[in-house]
Amino acid sequence: MAVSAESLRGARARVLVVDDDAVLREALCGLLSERGFDVVGEAANGAEGVAMAKERTPDVVLMDFRMPGMDGLQAVVFTAYDDQTLNLEATRAEVYCLLVKGCRPELVLDIVQRAADRRRELESR
Repeated sequence: MAVSAESLRGARARVLVVDDDAVLREALCGLLSERGFDVVGEAANGAEGVAMAKERTPDVVLMDFRMPGMDGLQAVVFTAYDDQTLNLEATRAEVYCLLVKGCRPELVLDIVQRAADRRRELESR
């Protein structure tokens, strides 16, 4: 499946990347930018990510689930942990999708696009 960063309204999906692993954060930003997503910022911890999300109003927040300063935030979550407790926590936080670090890049791109499209669909109602 080819992933384009075009949403239902034709605008590029705006994405904020939040992860305390600088190498992974940079790789995700690069991948998203190469595929046409508008990376509106990157943050190294949860508190910084929440502040940046409020300021820059991204369509999607791709955020590590467990990191310093993390608070419940409606986001697509990217995490290294894969267990039932996280799935329950994600559901309570109204997370669109829980991804596990190491999944295929095409899956990340597809989920980010779907989340952006879903958000815009809900806003248009």
